[in-house]
Amino acid sequence: MAGYSLDYLSHGYKGDYYPRATAHALLPELLPDSDITVASVWESAALVAKYGKGKKAYFCQHYEPLFFDNPVDSSDAEATYSYGLTLIANSSWLQSRLNQRLRATGAPSDTVHLATNAIDPDNFNSAPGNRSQMQENARALRIISYGGRDAKWKGFLEMAMAVRAARALLPDVNLQWSVYGTSLLPPDNPITPYIALGLLDQNSLAAAYRQNDVLLSASWYESFPLFPIEAMASGLAVITTAYGTEDYAVDGENCLIVEPKNIDSITQAIVRLARDRLLLTRLASSAMEVGGVHNWRQAGSRMEEVLRSIAFPSSAQVA
Repeated sequence: MAGYSLDYLSHGYKGDYYPRATAHALLPELLPDSDITVASVWESAALVAKYGKGKKAYFCQHYEPLFFDNPVDSSDAEATYSYGLTLIANSSWLQSRLNQRLRATGAPSDTVHLATNAIDPDNFNSAPGNRSQMQENARALRIISYGGRDAKWKGFLEMAMAVRAARALLPDVNLQWSVYGTSLLPPDNPITPYIALGLLDQNSLAAAYRQNDVLLSASWYESFPLFPIEAMASGLAVITTAYGTEDYAVDGENCLIVEPKNIDSITQAIVRLARDRLLLTRLASSAMEVGGVHNWRQAGSRMEEVLRSIAFPSSAQVA
């Protein structure tokens, strides 16, 4: 829409990566001349550093060394921040984390740009009437969660144990737990059962949010995750952890913040919302405002500013 020429080069997904030798041989020919080349995941950072055209940047979407139990992979991911690429973070938490790392290594700090994620408020919004009817039903509480792609750090095991504990503490409440996407546990797992919604497209996901009262997330760390803010814009009360959600989640104002890996903290938040429907309604009402602030048009404008400041530093300055 802004008239830029954009080229995308993908390595595939998970096990479908090109062999490294093939990728290195092809990249000089595949990468077009450009004002700026941007890596978007740690595996591509080294390739951009070596073969990128124009200015070279790295749009970091998480602190990826945290993902790996293997110290070699973690070290490889950590090294990408030292390749001389201009760093862009998708959350304030990640921006701070990367600046801290730069200071620790003696590199120029406070130079990481910020360009946050966003949602489509035309899709994720609250349907009037549906929310209030469910929130006023004190004998039922409908919770929805993202399964987390089998990643332990998404906190699915902690969520399951917290839902089990909450069900025991709320014998008079029909606590329904729905999960979309893949997860570490099957629906009939020995901890506590849930309703499996499977993989959902954006329209189906928006509809699923509107059929629930609470979004439960217990990730150990995130970097501007979309599922809590999607649920907030859809009129749900949200329970989430703090790391990586600080750009939109404020404890006691538009959500409840719980401690990662702390099952009791997660349980008490569920119980609190089940017993205090006025709080649930107030949090959900305040949360709906985030969709108007974090939308893709504003996020796109911000990314444009950042990329222009990197590609043409003499003509733009971005904090």
